[in-house]
Amino acid sequence: MRLTTAMLADAAQVQGGKLFLLGGGFDTISARSVPVVHRSLTLALVAEVEPEERHRDLEIEISLIDEDGQSLDVEAKGKLRVGAPPNLPPGSVSIVPIVSPFYNIRFPEAKGYAFVVKFDDEELARVRFRVVQVQ
Repeated sequence: MRLTTAMLADAAQVQGGKLFLLGGGFDTISARSVPVVHRSLTLALVAEVEPEERHRDLEIEISLIDEDGQSLDVEAKGKLRVGAPPNLPPGSVSIVPIVSPFYNIRFPEAKGYAFVVKFDDEELARVRFRVVQVQ
């Protein structure tokens, strides 16, 4: 499996095999003061799943770290099982949208952060963003 897209969004959902985003593709969260609690943040992904990866559990892990590599103890783990649609040509990859919402994340400082996405203990993506204090 590989990721073709990985981004932050205010909200996202998958319907009918399509990814729907609200407020996607940003890299900065502005806060009047820190620490700050961000009420809702979604990681939106699009994966290419190889034919040999279909019909089995694919374990995905997402964790949030700061720019120093320290964990914020925010994570999501899940299993993805992908089948092959009947109209997919033999040997073709499956395109699979994935969303992972996070609620009430506490950011202790104005600095850089990243969501790290792993599959089978291999890092697939690192979605970097920053929290900045504004007046």
